[in-house]
Amino acid sequence: MKIVFWWNIPCTGMINVLQSYCENIDNSAVVVTGVLSSTRKSMGWDDKGKLFSSHIVLGDEEWDSKSREILDKYKDRFHVFNGITYPSRMMRVINCAIEKNIRFCNMSEAYSNLSFGVKRLIKALYIKSYLPWLVRPIAYHSSGVLCLSGSAPENLKQFERLGFSRNKIYPFGYYTNEDALYNYCQLQDGKVHMLCPGLLEKYKGVDILIKALRIVVGRNIKNYVCHITGKGHQETYLKSLVVKYNLEDYVIFEGVLDSKKYNELLSHIDILVAPGRVEPWGIRINEAIQRGNVVIVSNGLGAADLINESKGGAVFKSGDINDLASKICYYLTNKDQLSFAKQNNIDYKYHISCRYQADILFKILSQLTNNEN
Repeated sequence: MKIVFWWNIPCTGMINVLQSYCENIDNSAVVVTGVLSSTRKSMGWDDKGKLFSSHIVLGDEEWDSKSREILDKYKDRFHVFNGITYPSRMMRVINCAIEKNIRFCNMSEAYSNLSFGVKRLIKALYIKSYLPWLVRPIAYHSSGVLCLSGSAPENLKQFERLGFSRNKIYPFGYYTNEDALYNYCQLQDGKVHMLCPGLLEKYKGVDILIKALRIVVGRNIKNYVCHITGKGHQETYLKSLVVKYNLEDYVIFEGVLDSKKYNELLSHIDILVAPGRVEPWGIRINEAIQRGNVVIVSNGLGAADLINESKGGAVFKSGDINDLASKICYYLTNKDQLSFAKQNNIDYKYHISCRYQADILFKILSQLTNNEN
């Protein structure tokens, strides 16, 4: 089974898995990606160009012409496409593969609705009515799909509604190796330090966290500091909530930190909280596990799967303030369980390494290709 992987950009959450696949499982495999977008570069991503010997990088202007050449060159191979309908250039390659009778499968996030207000209604209508019309012709020809949003039943059922057979839908996710070593250093204040990193946007659920912390303090549990990093449209609102609930002694808005300051902050963190309402995955969960942090995560994140497996924290119901507060209180008042959960994540981290997941990917692709025979 010779493979060609197609990925829109060299995404940090997947490219190392694909590299490991090529270097440790099948050195004839090929990985095709586009160049890093200007948006990603502006966010601090480093464009390193060709990353390994079997990595082909296509510029935006040559994507369509070169992709056809690659399909022709490797027409007898099994192709794995990142996405189904997005980005549009990947959909064009998929349709070209269908025209050429090339065997393929897809790796795709579930289609999530991260919008609010009128936009949310429009997006819901798009997912329910228009999206199946786009996807079903591709699903008919596809050998299957790897769901990059984990194993949540509603995500797997979505792919069924879009035309994929249930026995050809496999849960997967995003994985990256944490290169830096973090030596935990407890601060002299003796408090438990929590971190909520990322964008300050509504879908990230930071308001849910702040409201939960109000309940925690109301239960007279005050042995913590919560660090919130990042920026976004909700920053002013979130800061006003902290003042409204008299949480100034417990919540610190760190803003956007450079790598040195962020790494210093990470060395003091005991618990990572990911309160998102809905997110396709959440790579910060992987990183926290690899550091040995306890993780409290919403079941609206695909990466909640990892905590269910590692037993290195807790999963709460998305949007449920009381449930989140209870999970936080548990670890703030049970130091033994806090230490136990940290160790669980340290013990589990090999299972989310790129090398381990490359083996899982190989097994899934083997099953998909064997199902064809």
